[in-house]
Amino acid sequence: MARGEHRGRFVVIVGPDGAGKTTLAAAVADRAPNGSAYFHFLPRQLLPSPPTDPGPPPPKKAPDRRLLGWLRLARNWFRASNTYRTTLRPALEQGSLVVADRWVYGYVGQPGALRFSGPEWLARLAIRLLPRPDLVVNLAGPAEVLVTRKPELTVAQAEAEMTRWLRLPVPHLVTLDATLPPDELADRAWEALAWR
Repeated sequence: MARGEHRGRFVVIVGPDGAGKTTLAAAVADRAPNGSAYFHFLPRQLLPSPPTDPGPPPPKKAPDRRLLGWLRLARNWFRASNTYRTTLRPALEQGSLVVADRWVYGYVGQPGALRFSGPEWLARLAIRLLPRPDLVVNLAGPAEVLVTRKPELTVAQAEAEMTRWLRLPVPHLVTLDATLPPDELADRAWEALAWR
């Protein structure tokens, strides 16, 4: 569908934990004239209920973490592709704003959180094969400030995450100062989106 006045916009917000992604997502969504939707893509494992009397566990060979990471990436790529086709695209065609927290970009920015230990080139390839958002807003700021919001992070971890987010393989990446007030950040995100 050609981009026109009735087409919505797809915005992804990324950045390290503590940067204010959820707060910014709410502030951006509040500005949407034709309705908005939000989702946080952090896949959850669906596990069967444990048996009532499992008995002693059989000896297990440790799973190959790399293989499991690749399988998770493949599964979640299919989920993201299907979600885009069945849910996001219809919402965009109705003129809605769709805001996502990280989406599949976590495979590059925060691979440990998604238990992905495969090569970064594979994650980047998977990302390139999915529909691209209209804008990716990267929140960055002084690592010392971010760790006060998320004390489980170290300064080195926050800095490493910010570096990975800056290298995200997307054409429409705008980096904003996470220390700004949410309304000002939302204004800047809307300004950036107006040029797309």
